[in-house]
Amino acid sequence: MKSETLLPETLGEWSKEAVVPHDLADRALRGRARYRFRSGVLAAGLTVAVVLVAVAVPQLVRNDRAPVPAAMTDPSDDIQISVAPAEPAETDLRTDTGNSPPRTLIAAGRTAVSAYYIDSAEKPAKGPKGAVRYRSTWYLYNPSTESYEKTPWAALDVAPGLKYAAVLEDELPTRRVGILDTATREVVKWIGLDHPVGEVAWSPDGTRLLTTAYDEDPRMRIERPSGPVSFEDVQNGRTGFHVVDVNAGTARFHAMANPSLMERTGILCPMGGSPFGWSHDGALIWESTCTTPSKVFYDLQGRPHDPPNGWTHPWMSSEDAGISPDGRLYADGGAPPGPQTTVREVGTGKLAGVQTTLQLLAWADDEHLIGLGCAGRCENEFHNGLVLVSLDGKQITQLSGDRENADAAGTWRPLLTRR
Repeated sequence: MKSETLLPETLGEWSKEAVVPHDLADRALRGRARYRFRSGVLAAGLTVAVVLVAVAVPQLVRNDRAPVPAAMTDPSDDIQISVAPAEPAETDLRTDTGNSPPRTLIAAGRTAVSAYYIDSAEKPAKGPKGAVRYRSTWYLYNPSTESYEKTPWAALDVAPGLKYAAVLEDELPTRRVGILDTATREVVKWIGLDHPVGEVAWSPDGTRLLTTAYDEDPRMRIERPSGPVSFEDVQNGRTGFHVVDVNAGTARFHAMANPSLMERTGILCPMGGSPFGWSHDGALIWESTCTTPSKVFYDLQGRPHDPPNGWTHPWMSSEDAGISPDGRLYADGGAPPGPQTTVREVGTGKLAGVQTTLQLLAWADDEHLIGLGCAGRCENEFHNGLVLVSLDGKQITQLSGDRENADAAGTWRPLLTRR
């Protein structure tokens, strides 16, 4: 069934409203397999601050472009990476409500906060006038110490099972990706890249990597003191993507044109080449837009493709959580002014539940979701934290400490991964 047949009439009316959601910048990047959540910078009109993602291509060729700690200089190229757990994955509830950012594991059902990051801005030594570089400091969960620990990596993603992370070094874009053992904190494998990349994403089954390639640093922005947008991406030249078979050490690069979003949609939304993400089953990839639909899909050769069955992400109503593990339900937006989210049936679009939450980020199981909940009585939507909520919205469990201003620089932002 096509996604357009799934949406109720009321949702269609809402999506036509000329109101820009507060988290439009988030939605430009959200929806990846591990549900990485980014918060944008608000502006008086349309705000889009897109941090670009990169693609990794393995040829198992070492690259001395960036220094590597001594303990990481002699990994094995032949090691086989298995993300499948040796025993059934844990599904217990783990909370850390007393700390923000968290110190110990946060998890519920099939999903855990595998890492979090904190962005900071700096003035680069080189670059055009008004250039600002946004760096992410990553804190990765260590199963040996059962705590989150600071890392030196510029970008990372955690594989299903939480045993391995794919890591990228500064300076971005870089020409190799490392496979890090999260317990020993050592890189067990380096994969050489024939095109420089800026970020990396594991496939849903943990066997492949998707990287987005750039010829400039994708973290660079031009600060605009006034105007309809607060930041505009430097023309960082997204060049395409790689699909990497981690164990075989093979990768294919696919060049992808990078027209401006104004050219593609007629809408002012300077994304500068958005990153690519995996579809929920790993059969397709997608990139974000600033209009309806919120994502466009491609096959693994970069050719345009219809959205997957059950996908429904119209502008202003999409939710990161996507389709439930059993394939019956999908997470959707709610009626303004909120806070409200909904869950609907994939086959009919029929309402299955309403929640008093700001966003739905991931499914914990078929009956519960991880989302963002307001602190107090929601006097300030940016004062929020992670919660576990039931389909009917009647049961809400606090998972993390509240963030005082989730839209401010220096705020921690979670990476959610299937465990």
